[in-house]
Amino acid sequence: MCDEIKFPSNPFEDIKPSDFNKLNKKNVTEDFVEENLKELAWDVFKPFNDTGIDRIAIKTICPDGHTEINENLKKQKCLKCGKSSIEIIRFIQIKTRQLKNNVFGFTLKSKDIRIDPRHIYLLYSDNTTKNKQDFLIISVKDFLNFFNSNSINPFAPTSFRKGNNKLNSLKYDPINDIWSWGSYDWELFRNLRGMKKIQDPKIDLNLASEIMETRNLSNSLLRSFSKGQTYSESMETKIKSELDRNLRLYKNRTIILELRRKAQEYIESNCDDDTLQSSRKYFEYIKLIDTIGENLDSGSEGDT
Repeated sequence: MCDEIKFPSNPFEDIKPSDFNKLNKKNVTEDFVEENLKELAWDVFKPFNDTGIDRIAIKTICPDGHTEINENLKKQKCLKCGKSSIEIIRFIQIKTRQLKNNVFGFTLKSKDIRIDPRHIYLLYSDNTTKNKQDFLIISVKDFLNFFNSNSINPFAPTSFRKGNNKLNSLKYDPINDIWSWGSYDWELFRNLRGMKKIQDPKIDLNLASEIMETRNLSNSLLRSFSKGQTYSESMETKIKSELDRNLRLYKNRTIILELRRKAQEYIESNCDDDTLQSSRKYFEYIKLIDTIGENLDSGSEGDT
């Protein structure tokens, strides 16, 4: 059945995806993705606030994976095994790029790396070819696991915000019609294959352990450092040593919570009430900027 489904398809008869421009790309792209997810029987919702999640997709499926990719059981029992269906949820972060020299360049920030394996990156090439668009769909856990398994760390060379974190290893080969990350195949994340992977109920059935595995993968990649082209080897060694030392000091959760408690006590004991209230408003403002972007008054175009 999967081979008969055209995905993604253009739901807008009057708009060509290849005609998207900087001004309309964000909204049209997200609607384009939403309509395509609906075609595969997902219930799709738009979050009230932009926190790095562009769409929330929900579907009811068989816990043993018997549900077709374009089927939603709507809380009915599975017709194949008779088991009660379960609801799965996916948090979709959409990043759209037009290919430049067949390269899909995109930017990742530390806040883009969530530890919830239900968080999905949907990388959308709005112009893979003149008449074809592609979705590359990958969970954050599979994304991190790909790097870990292949001894790649795209985050380490950009430590301490050196460079702009632009990743240019994801490429499309128009001759062979293949997506790859460097020399590694990415076809398993393409279009229907990617959708099939994220519909796997294993994540939802084992959420606590899946979150811990994702956190460990994230820590192993994000808590490392590479000199890149900026630092000397001796400086790299020194920074790694200091990083490891501090990570060992604060590895214990109890110690971290105690440090936070003492810091809070110190602030409350040494600040007058006006300063204390002002600091709280300041940190709330900083959290808001981190969540929705710096252009609070004019709005932000985002990273779609």
